[in-house]
Amino acid sequence: MIKINLIPPEYVERLNRRAIIAKAAAAGLISVAVVVMLSIWHFTREKTSELRVNRLRVELKNLQGDVDRVKAIEAQIAEVQRYLNSINSITQGRLIYTRFMQDVTGNLPGTIWFGGISTVLNGPTLTVSFTVNSRSTYDLAWWIDALEKDARYSDVVVGGISVSAAESGQILNTTVTLKYTP
Repeated sequence: MIKINLIPPEYVERLNRRAIIAKAAAAGLISVAVVVMLSIWHFTREKTSELRVNRLRVELKNLQGDVDRVKAIEAQIAEVQRYLNSINSITQGRLIYTRFMQDVTGNLPGTIWFGGISTVLNGPTLTVSFTVNSRSTYDLAWWIDALEKDARYSDVVVGGISVSAAESGQILNTTVTLKYTP
């Protein structure tokens, strides 16, 4: 069987050309549509981001009052803390003298008395130097031994002991220097 083509070749070429043009136009139209869709997507994304930023700025302005109040409260807290620290620094060593006198006289025999006391406070340690008078050699020795054995007292140094006569008998006189830590 023989096929005969009755359609002229120019007509077939025109149809092919129109098909190519239609395909190119469709591809161009699809490209333009994609570009337009991407542009719209970017535009809406940018607008929603802008709206979100504006909303967050408004929220920030609303919260700025709270932030200012918090800063004011923190400043008040710092002021109160400075006040408390100054009170603590004033009263820090205040009761150490009372504790020292209670501790040192708590085991003091009745035959011993002090002539004069000088103190120097250095942090939590109280350096004490005092003159001790005693009517009994044994009581003085016992009391000095008790000071040396007590953990609250350190660096106990006893000066020279002098003996003087009085109407009631002999009186021993010495200086004692020590460090007291409560």
